Amino acid sequence: MAQLQQDLLVDWSELHHDLLVLIARRLNLIEDYLSFGSVCKSWHVVVVATKCSFNSDLPRVPWLMLAEEEEDCRKFFSLYNSMILKKRIPKATGKRCMESMGWLITVGEDDREISLLHPFSGVEIELPHQIDYHDYPWMRTSIRKAVLSASPSHTSDYLLMVIDVKFLRFWRSGDLRWTNINWEEGAHFPYSDIVYFKGHFYALDFTGRIVVCDVTGPEPNKRHVVAQLPFYLGQIRGQTYILESLGSLFVVVRNGCQLRLPKDDFDRIPLTFIHQVENEEYLTYGTLEFIVYRVDLAAGQGTQTRELGDRAFFLGASASLSVQASQFPVIKPNHIYFTDDFLESYIFYEEGGGLDMGVFNLADGSIQPHYEGFSLSRFCPPIWVTPTLS
Repeated sequence: MAQLQQDLLVDWSELHHDLLVLIARRLNLIEDYLSFGSVCKSWHVVVVATKCSFNSDLPRVPWLMLAEEEEDCRKFFSLYNSMILKKRIPKATGKRCMESMGWLITVGEDDREISLLHPFSGVEIELPHQIDYHDYPWMRTSIRKAVLSASPSHTSDYLLMVIDVKFLRFWRSGDLRWTNINWEEGAHFPYSDIVYFKGHFYALDFTGRIVVCDVTGPEPNKRHVVAQLPFYLGQIRGQTYILESLGSLFVVVRNGCQLRLPKDDFDRIPLTFIHQVENEEYLTYGTLEFIVYRVDLAAGQGTQTRELGDRAFFLGASASLSVQASQFPVIKPNHIYFTDDFLESYIFYEEGGGLDMGVFNLADGSIQPHYEGFSLSRFCPPIWVTPTLS
């Protein structure tokens, strides 16, 4: 019997190389692929050899890039299997990071440097330095959102559009400077989010106005109003987002993330509030609800909805994203996964942002955590990053 058990034991590290290659090429989830490579040295060799053929076009669910804890390194948390991957990314050290299509947009504090950085391959694309319209030094950087038209991993013909406080500007691959999007004098409200949709950039401001920028057309620095949603600046107590899902545009209102007086002791947060004036009352913040609108561009308006179908939204400082929930274990349909991105609130706490994260159930309004740990930063709280190998 002992001999039989001994005969049944398998040394998995000695599996034939060609068989391991066949197994690796059948893996679709990047978490499974990376776990496969961590089994032993011979399996890791197979992952290195097949990395270029790993299907990068498959849909991915974002990872949570945690706040910087040690110099040169960042940690990534997978919702799928709670795996935490530690990755050395020295070029992101001390930088504010945003994300689009798996690429980090890193912004330096001192010299206004801005770069595209792939966190897993280490490839960096340095961009022209920003034009400094920065009137708020406490914000560290004026760039609020950055969205790519296509992935630099797949093409050299791409653009990057950013929100720089109240301006829209874009950079085309190969350009020596940024191009500003013009806006009319008079009433103008800051933009909150942008999305690349059907060949155009669409931007949303805090009044619910949506503008389109045809940056490849004859007048690339002009924008045109295409829709007005039924909410106004005084009604918004937080952040607003715009994204594509199911072939349509959606706008999401997030209430509660602006500083406010606590309703009771349970509404307080365990952070150290930085008092700006003597005897200033303790303030708090934290998401209370999300309101979703489906945009009808033809009619120039939006309709409120509580049904996302088999989709889940990922919102925060990264490019707003919709994923098909049924393709990924543990991702819940009709839910909104969000991170702490309202700089005007978390900057007033010594520990910074990172507490206001969770998963919002659009059907019943409940909020549950998606990461049980603490990850706080004043310059770069956790953000969503879509994992790609190159």
